[in-house]
Amino acid sequence: MPNPQFLSVEIASEHANQIVLLRELASGVRSDGGQVLAWDPPGRISGLERATPAAGILLSRFDDGALLQRCVRDRLLPLIDGAVPNGAAVQVLQVIGLPEDGLPDMMAIPTVASVPRIKPMPCIALMLIRGTGYDQERLDRYRDIILPMLKERGGYYEVFASTEGEVRALRGEWKDAIFAVSRWPTRAAAEDFWYSDKYQTQAIPLRVNGAGRFTVNLLDAARD
Repeated sequence: MPNPQFLSVEIASEHANQIVLLRELASGVRSDGGQVLAWDPPGRISGLERATPAAGILLSRFDDGALLQRCVRDRLLPLIDGAVPNGAAVQVLQVIGLPEDGLPDMMAIPTVASVPRIKPMPCIALMLIRGTGYDQERLDRYRDIILPMLKERGGYYEVFASTEGEVRALRGEWKDAIFAVSRWPTRAAAEDFWYSDKYQTQAIPLRVNGAGRFTVNLLDAARD
């Protein structure tokens, strides 16, 4: 079975009517058979990593890449072009997700294969990570710290695209090397991971100061 395909729409914060537009985009995704995972305007999205730009974001999932592209071309881009001022920064990405059964041959990595599914509270959370690494040795040490921390809190990756061709820009540009989405049983679990003493004092120092450049957003799952 082909890997699921994920759609990310990011609209810069200068657009004033993002709630209306994002709601219409979410409706368009559902009409074309996609699953809306999360959408919110800038004021409702936490920018966890320093220098993460404020933006409205829509995350959704499709079983078929051609269906995703058709939805973007025929439904979503006309909505965006009719609502967003000329010159506003808009990025629309198609991303190949992890297999439906996770990575059963790589049990150290938190996926559905290695993390027991915890029944979520009414609002689960999604963490969106994008960036580029420059020092692989330091980032490997960073990974060795954080992967068990995700598992302990019930977090796991649905997307970890780091190979050329796994991310395709349908509007705007994609200049980074990593696009990842981790899923959390509760927002509190994600925040406990991020703000824990271990993450702040041991993990973060390994990926800053030249080791990499990343942005991180925390979104609540779609409410409608």
